[in-house]
Amino acid sequence: MEFTWKILKVFADDEVITSVQYGLSATDGTNTVETEGYHTFKEGVVNVPYADIKEYNLTDWLNSDTSEAIKMNLEQQLNSLKTPKNTKLPWLADTFTPN
Repeated sequence: MEFTWKILKVFADDEVITSVQYGLSATDGTNTVETEGYHTFKEGVVNVPYADIKEYNLTDWLNSDTSEAIKMNLEQQLNSLKTPKNTKLPWLADTFTPN
């Protein structure tokens, strides 16, 4: 399973990044699921001068500072796609087909 972080927005206070809006996708090679969210960094996590920060810095800090719950949720979604349970839409009437 492969996870890919993307930084969508950055929020700063006096050139110190305090939080980000992120996107996270997970793929198993066949299916892909995605989520978006906001994360506020714990004090001291962002430890590089504002002008020197690259996206990979933020994604590394985000990956280490967030709960594994986000990734576990995406894994569960991917696993549910492996065994789809297609059903009829309950509000659609059955179609009569003559022999």
